[in-house]
Formats: sequence, structure tokens, C-alpha cells
Amino acid sequence: MYVMFLFILFGGFAALMISGVFQEVDNQIILWFEKIRLPFLNDAMLAVTDFGISALLVPIMLIFSVVLIMYKRYYSIMLLFLLYITEKTVNHELKGLFARERPAFDQLVNETYYSFPSGHSMNASTIYPFIAYLLVEMIPWLKKRKIMVYLITGLFVIVIGISRMYIGVHYLTDVAGGFAIGLALFLICKKIDEKLSVIRQK
Repeated sequence: MYVMFLFILFGGFAALMISGVFQEVDNQIILWFEKIRLPFLNDAMLAVTDFGISALLVPIMLIFSVVLIMYKRYYSIMLLFLLYITEKTVNHELKGLFARERPAFDQLVNETYYSFPSGHSMNASTIYPFIAYLLVEMIPWLKKRKIMVYLITGLFVIVIGISRMYIGVHYLTDVAGGFAIGLALFLICKKIDEKLSVIRQK
């Protein structure tokens, strides 16, 4: 049910983007972020946004895989990397399909490929929630505090999305679309992991 809702939500963001009815709002949000830029905020947002790139995400996944091995969650390692590969493939194909140009404003970094949906936002909203879910499932101390774990993870993911708009490389609809499809993929992978856990216990 939630997965279907997220796919429909993504379709809604795509429709807004294609129709252009939200373009002026998208533009104004980018311009607002440009107005509030400060040197220390620039550095902070550039640091945060890096948590959505593969060069940092893959090492984080590899380190976390060691934790999964300790808990003998070998199938979860497979799912983690399958989720990552699936998400990257889906993002690349969707970007090519919609072919939306990047915001033509003052960008703090240079991005070359298409804009919709945001790859960093998809990366963050698939991988970090899945890692949080696995940690909660494996560690009793965290399971008792799962709401806090999910809230912190959600806030971190949202800040990564905001960083993409702050540095001028994505519109709000890019980020929102990335979150919607990314969370849908996460929920699908979470359900598969839950099924495998039941089978493993039997």
C-alpha cells in the first residue's frame, strides 16, 4: 500500500515537472537558497551532500557489511548491494527518460547529467533507511529506540536533499521525486528482508 502510494506520488512530481506548472516555485526556492548562502553554510552543505555520492556511500556499505557478517546476516549484505545497484540503475534510466536540465543558477559544484530525479536523494532515501532498519532489527538496544533511530535517519536524509537545492544543482521536484521512488525501493527491499528472516528462522 505504501509502496503504491509512493509510486503514485512520484508520478505526481513527474507530472508537475513535465507540465511546468511548478517551475516558478522551483526557481524561487533555488534563488532563496542562493540569498541565504554563507561561507560556513556552503562548507557544511558541501560536506553533507557528499553522503549521497557513491564514492562515500559504497565504503559505508562495505563497513556496514562487516557488521552484518558479525551477525551472520549474509543475505542482508546481498540485499543491501542489490538495492544499491537497482536504485542506481533506476535513477540513471529515469534521468535519461525525463531529460530535465539542471537549474541554470549559481551552482557551487558542477553536475553534468540530467536533473530529475535527484540521484543523491534517491541514494540517501534507499540506503540509509535500509541500514537503519537492519541495525534496529539486529541490536536490541536500538530496537527499543527505533522511533528515534528512524527520526534521526529521516532528518539526515532530508538534510541531504536540502543540500542539493542549497548548492543549486537540483529543484525541489527533483529532490521530492528522488525521495518518493527511493523510499519505495527501500520498502520493497525491507519486505524481502523480512520474508527471508522468517524463512531463516524456520
